[in-house]
Amino acid sequence: MLEKNNSYFSDIRWDIISLIPAGKHRILEIGCGTGNTGKTLKEQNKAAEVIGIELVAAAAAEAEKNLDKVIVADIEKLQMPFADEYFDYVILADILEHLHNPSQTIERLKKYIKKSGWIIASIPNIRYWKILNELVIKGRWTYHSDGILDDTHLRFFTKKSIINLFQSAGFSVDLVTPRFKLQPKKPDNFINSITLGLLEEFWTMQYIVMAKNI
Repeated sequence: MLEKNNSYFSDIRWDIISLIPAGKHRILEIGCGTGNTGKTLKEQNKAAEVIGIELVAAAAAEAEKNLDKVIVADIEKLQMPFADEYFDYVILADILEHLHNPSQTIERLKKYIKKSGWIIASIPNIRYWKILNELVIKGRWTYHSDGILDDTHLRFFTKKSIINLFQSAGFSVDLVTPRFKLQPKKPDNFINSITLGLLEEFWTMQYIVMAKNI
C-alpha cells in the first residue's frame, strides 16, 4: 500500500460525490487518502463535517489539511470513537476488497449510521470479462500493482455477492450501478436485456453501491 502512486490517494471521487445531496451531513470516509473527496463534499455544501480514517500515515497527514478530523488506523482494528447513529453517510471507496473480513466491518459500522443513513461503496467486479478470459482461456490468475487483481486485494466480489454482503448486515441495497472504467462504450441495452443482464456484469469493472441502514 505504501508503494501506491500519489493519484491512488489523491483522486476526487466525483461518482460518489454525485450521489450525496446538498445538506449539513456528517460523513465518515474510510480510506480517505489525502482527503480531496471529503474536501470537495464540504466545498459543494454536501457536508458539515467529514471525518477520515486512513491507514497510510503520509496520506493521513495531508488529509488533516482538508478534513475536520483524521484517524490513522486500520478500520478492522479500530475501536470506534463515535456516538451511535452519528453519521449520515459512510464512504467505502475501494476499501472492502482490502479487508480480511468486510462483512464484519460493515456490521460494526451499522450502529454509527443514522437510521435511513447510507453506506456508499465502490467494489471491483471479479466477473469482468478480462479476468475471466485470463482465467478460463489462458489459465492465468496474475496479480498486478493496481486494478481488479491488485496485489493488495484480499476479497473478491460479484454483483450478487455485493448485494448479499450488505443485506446480510441489515442494509437495503437501493442502488448497484456499473462503472465502465476505461471501456470504449457501455454494452448495448437490448443485447444486455436479452442476456438477462449478463453482458453488463461481464463488462463492468466496478460497482457503485448505495446501501441504506434499516
